[in-house]
Amino acid sequence: VSPWRGDPRIEIHGPGWSKVVLGADAAADWRRHLDVIVTSIAENGGRSCVNASGIRTPAHGREMAAALAERLAAIEPRALDDPEAALAPFPSRAAAERLSAAIDRQLQGGGAEDLTARYRPGGRVVEVDGCAFLLPTLVWCEDAAHPLAQAEYPFPFAAVVEQRDDELVERLGPSLAVTAITDDSQLRRRLLASPHIQRLRFGSIPTCRVAWDQPHEGNLFEHLYRRRALDVAETAA
Repeated sequence: VSPWRGDPRIEIHGPGWSKVVLGADAAADWRRHLDVIVTSIAENGGRSCVNASGIRTPAHGREMAAALAERLAAIEPRALDDPEAALAPFPSRAAAERLSAAIDRQLQGGGAEDLTARYRPGGRVVEVDGCAFLLPTLVWCEDAAHPLAQAEYPFPFAAVVEQRDDELVERLGPSLAVTAITDDSQLRRRLLASPHIQRLRFGSIPTCRVAWDQPHEGNLFEHLYRRRALDVAETAA
């Protein structure tokens, strides 16, 4: 979308860079929150701007990443008419392979590891009934500055990064939807004050849960029309 960011005629939507944030008070109990994190990453085939592409925690990051990788690796591609299908195909195998190759290039630079790779008998791209799929990918990054910690792809993909509690908000970056699992009132206030978060959830609410009375990134009315206020005083008869 970068070519159009400065064009006032165009309203930009995406990427979302949505995230799940665990406070220090919740990090030690991370196993309780695996379901909501997996749902945030993988629901709707992982293709929505509100799907989580980043997980931030001040502690237990590597352990959590390993558990998430195992859970995500259990999601297998199925025929499109299978009621248990949870992954969406790509328009061509070449398109899927280009995305997979881009991820591998970033991994080769060091500082990150694909923890789901150990559960794959082959590559990241597979075919089922003539359709190409990218298998869910969970990456552990040593630092939030790593390119894969700031990446977003149209399939279940997420990067786990361990950050100090005082950096969780300051280094969060633009985030369409953030699920913050914490009862820390100070952390909640810092998240509320962040200008980079558009849809904020406190507690075990998946980032991808959509409530149509809570629009994000504005709406078409605001882009096409200007709101005005009008008061009219009654005239004496």
